[in-house]
This record gives sequence, C-alpha cells and structure tokens, in this order.
Amino acid sequence: MPAQRGPTPPRLGASPHGARPPPPAGSGAPRSGAPPLPGAAPPPMAPPPPRMGPPGMGGAIPMMQPPGQGPLPPRMGAPPSRPSLPGTTPPSARAGQPFGGGYVQPAVGMSGDFDQPLAETFRALTVSSGPGGGSVISPAELQRPTPEELAEPMRLDTRGDSGRQRGQCPPKYMRMTTNALPNSPATKGKAALPLGAIIKPMARDDAAPVAVVNFGAVGVVRCRRCRTYVNPFVTFIDGGRRWRCNVCSLANDCPSDYICDLDEHGVRRDVAERPELSSGVVEFVAPAEYMVRPPQPPVFLFVVEVSYAAVSSGMLRCVAATLAHTIDHLPGGERTQVGVITYDSTLHFYNLHGSTPQMLVVPELDEPFCPMPGEALVNLSERRDVVKQLLEKLPSMFGATQATEVATGPALKAAYTVAQHVGGKVSLFSATRPTVGDGKLLNREGAGGAANGKGAEGGGLLAPACDFYKTLAVDCSKQQLCIDVWACHSAYADLATLALLARHTGGSVQHFPAFSDVAAGERLSRALQHSLTREQGLEAVMRVRASRGLRIAAFYGHFFIRGVDLLALPNVARGRDFGRVRGGRAFRRAGRSE
Repeated sequence: MPAQRGPTPPRLGASPHGARPPPPAGSGAPRSGAPPLPGAAPPPMAPPPPRMGPPGMGGAIPMMQPPGQGPLPPRMGAPPSRPSLPGTTPPSARAGQPFGGGYVQPAVGMSGDFDQPLAETFRALTVSSGPGGGSVISPAELQRPTPEELAEPMRLDTRGDSGRQRGQCPPKYMRMTTNALPNSPATKGKAALPLGAIIKPMARDDAAPVAVVNFGAVGVVRCRRCRTYVNPFVTFIDGGRRWRCNVCSLANDCPSDYICDLDEHGVRRDVAERPELSSGVVEFVAPAEYMVRPPQPPVFLFVVEVSYAAVSSGMLRCVAATLAHTIDHLPGGERTQVGVITYDSTLHFYNLHGSTPQMLVVPELDEPFCPMPGEALVNLSERRDVVKQLLEKLPSMFGATQATEVATGPALKAAYTVAQHVGGKVSLFSATRPTVGDGKLLNREGAGGAANGKGAEGGGLLAPACDFYKTLAVDCSKQQLCIDVWACHSAYADLATLALLARHTGGSVQHFPAFSDVAAGERLSRALQHSLTREQGLEAVMRVRASRGLRIAAFYGHFFIRGVDLLALPNVARGRDFGRVRGGRAFRRAGRSE
C-alpha cells in the first residue's frame, strides 16, 4: 500500500491562491510538483512574480533570494547591463537589489525593469530599512541641519573674533562674493566664478569700533611703488628695519621712529599695540599733504519745484515741513551752511540775511545767474529762525500757482553757480518732467518714443535722452558737489536721464511714483530725514588695490572715475555701498581702499 503524502508545500514564488493550472495536453511539460523524469535535465525555473505585501507597505515586496544562493540570473529577454554613468544611480540601487545596507523597493505600479527611464525610476523609488519588508523610513526621521547651523555658517561674523585676530576685514565693511579663491589659472578656469567685493566705507560695527591710527610726524607708512598702506600681511625683515609689501613684494625702509625688534618667529614685538598690524580695518589720520584744500563747511542746498503739480500733489508742503523739522539736526555743527532755491518756469532766490526772507525772481533761463553772489548761502546757527520762517511760508506763497512749465536744467545750473566754490550736497525735489530751458525732456513713451527712434522695443527708454545732465554732473563732481534726486512725479519722469545727476556725483535717487501727500507723505518725510541726518563724509576719494597680475574689471555704484581706478566721491554716506568685480591671469583677491 503506497505511503500517504500530505499536500506538497508551495515552493518559493508559487501563487498563494492555489496550484497552477495543468499544462495543455501533449505539451510534454511535467505537471508542477511532479518529480522529474529519470535522466532528464531539470526544467528551467521561470522568474516568480513578486509577492504582494499587506496594505500600507508603500509598494510590492521584491522576491527574496534564499540563503546560500548566488545572485538571480537576468530576466529572459532583458537588455544587457549597461555601465553606470557618472552621477546616475548604479544598477545595484535599482528595484529589487540591496543598496547601502537597506533595500530599494519599487513603488506601486512600477515594473522595476532596467529599461525604464532613469529619472522616472528614481522618482518612484522608496527606501526601506532592509531585506525582510521593514517599515519605510520617514523623511522626518532623517537628521537635518539645525537652524543655528544654517545661519550662514561660512560668514566671518558667525565665527567669533577669530577672523579679526588674523587681520581679516570684518564683512560689515568688505564682503567677498566667495570665501575660497582659486590658486592657479587652471583652477580659475574650471571654477568660472566671477569674484567681486562689496565695500562699505562708512559702515559701523558697534561691537568693535574702528581704531584710529595717527602716525604724527612719521607720516603714513606706505609702499613706495604701489602706495599700499602698512597692514597685517606685510613681512618685516632685516631685524625690523625694513618691511616687504604684500601686494608688489617691494622691500621698503621703516622710518626711524617705526622700527621695532622682531621675535624668534619674525613678528614685531609691538604687534598687539599697533592696530594697523593686527586689525583688518583702521582709520588713518591724514596729514595736510593729503588734502587738496582745507576742510570746507558742510553745505546743504535745497532746490525745490513749486509748479502746480508739486503743490496739488502735496510734495511742496511735505518737503517744506520736513526740512523745517530737520534743519536742527543737520550734521556739521556751527559751520553748517544752507540755501534754498525754488523754480517753476522761472528761478527764485532768497535773501536770508535780513530779519525776514526776501525773494528775488530771475526769468532768464538761457544764461541763469545768481542776483546776490556769495549771499545765497547762510550760516545755519546764525540764521536758523529766518530759514525756518521761509520754509513755513513756502506752501502758502505758491498755493495759488497755475504754472505747469518747469525749468529743472536752469535751476541746477544756478545751484552749481551758488555752491561751486565750497562744494556740498544739492537736494533736487522734482514733480514734473523738465519742459523748458536747458535739459528739457520729451515724453518718450508711446508714439513720442517711437518718433525719436528710442522705442521701448529697443531699450531706448532705459538710455539717457541727452548728455546735458551728465555734463553737468561731471562738472559738479569736479567741484565736490553731490546731487540727490527726489522724484515725486505723477506721470512720465524719464528717470533714466535724471539719474545721471546722482550717478556721477555720488548721490542717490529716490522715486515716489504717483506721489500723494496722503499716501506717501510719511514715507518721503522719513527718507528725507534719514538722508540729511545720517553720518556722511565730504570730498572723498577711493582706490582699490590688488596683487600683481590682477586687475579690476568693473566698478558699480555712484561715483566718477578719475584716471583708471580712482573713484571721486563728493559725498559718501553711511549705508552707501560700492561693488567691484575683479579679473586677472591667475587668481583674484580683495584689495584695499583709501
């Protein structure tokens, strides 16, 4: 009697729903589970389908390889394996293969074939804890950088005082666009990154005030060849009697009163007592030979439009009230001088030397002149009451005006005549496009722009319409005059042309489109107060020096370039930034400004 056998357990990969259907008659294929015929080769095993996991597993579970067996043979008809491209997912990281101690699972609906597009395959992959169908790792469980680590960890101001101890300039005064510099032409070519610097000459760091260095009778210690100032990166040689420039490598003699012994490391023994040898930013006291002329008193000249548009929009009232409140806080102390010029289709000067202000009208626009030379500017501490009286009366003096034409160009030429001997800051308040006199501008929008060949399609509206304002700005820069433009226009203003006044004189442009005293009056008042009362310097120059073989490719900011690299700044205020882009044969680094 034959032995009784229990049901044959399904082999790995068999259908869990029952035995396979019998093969067709005459096929010669043995029935599944039947023993092979004697002497016959074992039939090839078909790749079993993947077993579906329970719901919520994030996809099907790949077939498990029994222990002790080698890798599964390739699927019949599958394309040959291809070498992995750089930056692509290796074949071992694809569906059904172990990867990095975990197991990459195909998502629902994914075939897992090697011929599937790589990007589509990668998007469909999920990560599990490993073979055995563990739970999928949640992205929230992965370790991520803390907010403190993400708070600009590469910036020098987040590294404490270590950068300053090395003589580096704090980023509040000069910030580079990159923290690492290429050290060879090959590295520079591969990086292909532009290197620039943002320089803030009037910045302030309350945590570390700028040290003031006064060399006295010795004079400022500088390189004879490139004029670089002595700094923490120079090298002292010959027992401290000479020093080697870090920019041009020239050996310079130390003044007799500046010689100091060196320690065993070649460092001066008084380096901790010399801010210029230990700090990245210092302020040198310039002797008399560095000055073109004696320091002049601070001058503030206000050129205010009083046309119908300026009165109806409320600009005149807002500007007059703000100036009356701000003149008590103007910098300069007892030496400060002020003046006022108003204009519409004519020019109005004011004599402030009497007990009450007196207006003088000049209708001549082709050759404007000042009817009281030398008296248009007054000392603020002596004539403060008269100046305030004029500012308070301006809105009522022109409240009934019907003038719509404005002569902005002649008004600026008159301001140049008044202040050219002393320099200072000119504040232009405009509400209407210049329409008469020198510098008048046409409406270049629409048909007008097309008629002049400067339509918006060709970018003509972004180009200046004439050279009058650029020429005037260059003349003002030579006389140390800075022009700030306050544009409060309700219609087309042509700022591309008017902005030349500020661009070449170190000034600024403040635009208040569709100005209304009710909507933007407070914003104009706050901006004007900040512009007039902030810390600022007069008659400055700036030069950025770099190492041998390097050059400065471009400058960005409001200034006038004298020569090749000397920037003329009639006025430099706190918060004013200047950009530099450098290029060279090898690598590029930050220079120094004077």
